[in-house]
Amino acid sequence: MLNQSFSADNFRKIIDYENRRGVYLEGRFFPLVAKITEAIKKLNSEIREKKKQLGAAEFDEYKKTANEEKERLGNEKEERLRAELQKVSERIVSRDFKFELRKNESIGDKPVYTVEDKPEYYFASKQLQHNFKRLYKVKQANRYAIVSQIKALLNDKFPKYVIRTDIEDFYETIPHDNLLRKLYEDNLLTFLSKRIIRIILDDYRLKSGKKKGVPRGVGLSAYLAELYMRDIDSRIMTLPDLIYYARYVDDMIAVFVPSPDGHKPSINAIKGIVEKYSLSPNLAKTQEIDLTQKKTSKEVWYLGYRMIVQDGKVEVRLTDKKIDKYKTRIDLTLASYLNLSRIDEKKARKLLVKRMRFLTGNTRLLNNKKNVLVGIYYSNSLLTNVSDLEDIDRYLEGQINNIVRSPALKIRLNKFRFVEGFQSKRYSPFSTGELSQIINAWKHNS
Repeated sequence: MLNQSFSADNFRKIIDYENRRGVYLEGRFFPLVAKITEAIKKLNSEIREKKKQLGAAEFDEYKKTANEEKERLGNEKEERLRAELQKVSERIVSRDFKFELRKNESIGDKPVYTVEDKPEYYFASKQLQHNFKRLYKVKQANRYAIVSQIKALLNDKFPKYVIRTDIEDFYETIPHDNLLRKLYEDNLLTFLSKRIIRIILDDYRLKSGKKKGVPRGVGLSAYLAELYMRDIDSRIMTLPDLIYYARYVDDMIAVFVPSPDGHKPSINAIKGIVEKYSLSPNLAKTQEIDLTQKKTSKEVWYLGYRMIVQDGKVEVRLTDKKIDKYKTRIDLTLASYLNLSRIDEKKARKLLVKRMRFLTGNTRLLNNKKNVLVGIYYSNSLLTNVSDLEDIDRYLEGQINNIVRSPALKIRLNKFRFVEGFQSKRYSPFSTGELSQIINAWKHNS
């Protein structure tokens, strides 16, 4: 049976897990514990130095004393950490525990929420996500696998219909009553886990002024949204003549074969199911594609890819939205360079080169369980035509030549190309701090 408790023991496991991912929670929340950790590190450094300086017998005597001190510090650290985690646990399980959300910057017109950086909020959230993930086996679909499967289906030359849509204001329209009813009927989570979910939803209702929705930007919301969509997915998969269905967050795609009675599928069937759960498909972004006529060229847009289908063959390119995203990042990168160069030209150049290397190449996400590879190739690996990347390269070259004044810097920057990064799978390592600094330009236009 899963231990769902918000206990010091479970929080200690969270610390160990996050430390393995490079997230140092002791330094973030418990400065006295972090101070002891630094003393242990200093002692380890001294041991290494003494080994170089002392003879074997003298070093053995020193090491024995040093190891005793290390053990004492280790015990003191563990004891203090346990005491701090126990305090956190007591605050969470108390009757007056509140989970306060903060409205942050928006993604488009969608407000994003964060949680105040307090240990009780952090550990309550992490434990809740752990409980949810283990009990409900909730996980996000694999983007690469979905697009690969769709590409294969479109390539098989059999007549078919494709319907693509998404949920309008997905996170913001999930009804609380339906969601909570499902959680209570399933009866998998403990009372305390469900109470904390209620606290989060209540605070979201207070901050947003709406009686529905889950807070975009809060880790738990993705799990709640996936759970809510399960029944919708199951009903859609029972539609007649359906041969394939997939969903990535709120982006849905369904493939049908022609019906023997001549009935042509439409968005109305999916719309009817979605609306039964108090959600609405975004009709403005809906595609209904008839692929029963082989000689007619049709396009299917899904998850950043534009798949052009004709005569049973599929050409995969980038969507206009994704092309614009890369061009916008080029603009923001160069704008950030200009702003910073007025203060510190050397630092601005260094950061500009890093951002261009990142944009046009590939890297590995650190502090990630699977160390996922991302970048111009790994995020777009199913492309069969690089002409869109060539267009972005022309835009990049023009912007560099228009904005950058230093001839030496121009020469250096003009070596970075999206096509080259894609075709060679060029890889560049970045530290966690560097990645944060690189991405900052696109988040805050700084």
